[in-house]
Amino acid sequence: MSPTVRVPDHCPSAVPRRDSPPPAQASFDGAAPTTDGAQRRGVGLDIHLHGGGELGAFQFELIIDRTRRTGLRDRVTISHGFALGELSVSRQQDLLDGCEDAGIAWATVAPPRTAPLHWRGMRDRGIPVGLGTDGIRDLWSPYGDGDMLRIALGFARPHGLRTDEELAYAVELSSTRAAGFVHRRVHDIVAGARADIVLVDAENVQDALVRSPRRRIVVGGGHVVVRDGELQV
Repeated sequence: MSPTVRVPDHCPSAVPRRDSPPPAQASFDGAAPTTDGAQRRGVGLDIHLHGGGELGAFQFELIIDRTRRTGLRDRVTISHGFALGELSVSRQQDLLDGCEDAGIAWATVAPPRTAPLHWRGMRDRGIPVGLGTDGIRDLWSPYGDGDMLRIALGFARPHGLRTDEELAYAVELSSTRAAGFVHRRVHDIVAGARADIVLVDAENVQDALVRSPRRRIVVGGGHVVVRDGELQV
């Protein structure tokens, strides 16, 4: 969300007047056609925020407020939102309460050099958290290969996940708990679900996470697409 301020034509200077809206406020107000369009068309919004500290917190507050006012509950996702982990615990709690009340989801790629998210607070409030990747060895970063187990491990380590339950949660974020982010009601190995399955040689889920073993078989939509590392289609 790039900070922008519109300066009236009659203003003699390019410096915003004292009564001009704060940059983040002006930027979000300028997005009104987007939120209104999403409301009319019944689609969702994915808002990527890179701002830090209190500016980022201010942007969260604006998004929470507008989500409530436009009736976009369960259709707005904040992606990245690096500022959240930089705030005091009480400030984080207040913002997470607002996200829970407004039905706002969160998405992250767990990038390095960013403050950890308050994942326990999100989990306890039932705030959907999407874990994925938005780059594979591209101009943004030399890292990334689309391996969801590696991505889950990349989330677990900086967030201090250590117990069996916590490690399993990291894998769930990149698999079963991602149902809503891939527009499915269920995303698990159960009857009626899409048959997307990865088979690995591991003792359990936690072992698979920390070792990230070779994929023996990959099934996509009920069809074997990879066997012993060889593409079958």
